[in-house]
Amino acid sequence: MEAGEKVKAMLGTLPDFSCPVLVSGGSRSSRMECAKELCCLIEGKRVPLNSRDILLLPSSPAPTISQVREAVDFMQKFPISLPRRIGIVENISSLSEAAQDALLKNLEEPSKRSSWLLFSPSLLGVAPAIKSRCHSYFLSSRQGEDEEEEGEAFQTLSSLLSLKSMSGALTLASDVAGKAKEAENKKEFCFSFLSSLLLIFSRALMEKDGVSSAGEGAQSLLPLSRPSLLFLTEEVKTSFAKVEANVSPQLIFESLFCQILFQWRF
Repeated sequence: MEAGEKVKAMLGTLPDFSCPVLVSGGSRSSRMECAKELCCLIEGKRVPLNSRDILLLPSSPAPTISQVREAVDFMQKFPISLPRRIGIVENISSLSEAAQDALLKNLEEPSKRSSWLLFSPSLLGVAPAIKSRCHSYFLSSRQGEDEEEEGEAFQTLSSLLSLKSMSGALTLASDVAGKAKEAENKKEFCFSFLSSLLLIFSRALMEKDGVSSAGEGAQSLLPLSRPSLLFLTEEVKTSFAKVEANVSPQLIFESLFCQILFQWRF
């Protein structure tokens, strides 16, 4: 399947590269697969993400303001071997407000031979000024590993919502923290799990706003009020910051799960 067909299957349409592209939804692996296909469309051929003309700002650890400024300087230089330089931000919502502001100027006036590709599990953590300067797309294709990642988060959330005591929430948090500890990359596991939760909450909010958004996880959360959904969304985003600060996964999930159960039960 050609890159254009793959992108259409993922995003429903081919992006307009006349301004920065913002893609939300899906898991980390699906977003990175989408990044590769978009790079192929931009450059006219398949290129590795470690090319000298491609800059990747990873989500873990979250890029600092100085790193974002260095990325902006990189993007303003003439490409070495490819038609364009491409800047990829793996998770724009993981950047601090100041770091997003540092990126904003270049998004407004990008170099003529550069393209920005921004990704995020959800649009909820993206600054309005960033969103207004990008063409936004939702990553709807989730196959194999993506379904497995989101499915695990959904099963955990379903188990949590069936509980009647905080002690049960603490036990469930311990189970998830144990999986994080056993994972090859503990931080990556936590980021993936939290990204899936953020996507589920984002869909539930879309349903509340009358925007159809398929997904069992979103449907199960609909009895919650919109303020509760917004509050819990912020709690998930706060959990991302705790992962970055090397807080124990046990404490992170205990706090988050207890907040979810409290909002659900009371």
